[in-house]
Amino acid sequence: MSCRMVRQGYPPGKCGVKMPDGTIKPASQATLKRRDDVWSRVITSAHLSRPEDYFSIYQSGCNHSCLKCHSHYFSQVFNGHRVSTDSLAEMCAEYEEGVTVWEPRERATMFHATDLCHHCGSCVVEGRRGPICPGKLSPDHVLLSPLDLGKSSRYIMKRPNRY
Repeated sequence: MSCRMVRQGYPPGKCGVKMPDGTIKPASQATLKRRDDVWSRVITSAHLSRPEDYFSIYQSGCNHSCLKCHSHYFSQVFNGHRVSTDSLAEMCAEYEEGVTVWEPRERATMFHATDLCHHCGSCVVEGRRGPICPGKLSPDHVLLSPLDLGKSSRYIMKRPNRY
């Protein structure tokens, strides 16, 4: 399989993925597969990202070579398991069902998320708001996150507006 970027007249990306046996393969061959008309990707994890509060799917096989990449341990290395595109769509649909606050796309940043919740977890763990809580979300819209340390919490952003 030749590089699609090269066929389109662009320089090739930095798409080498280190395989479990130590060899390097192009991401398109290592982490993307089609079998019986079903596509799959190698996924490391899928969860609500912190601190931005949006659903992220982390997959192996990045074709960039960003300096100081915080995801090199899975983006440039085969790390995870194969997940079909149908299963990915189901995970996204399940996530959307549990979302309690809708925010427009331009507010989907950590900076904007902190004006709704400071992620201290006090309202859930201790039953009272923390001293710098913006007071915009009710505790039933704050879920403890398995990704955070200590009392840190997360809230789910999407619909409907309830604060």
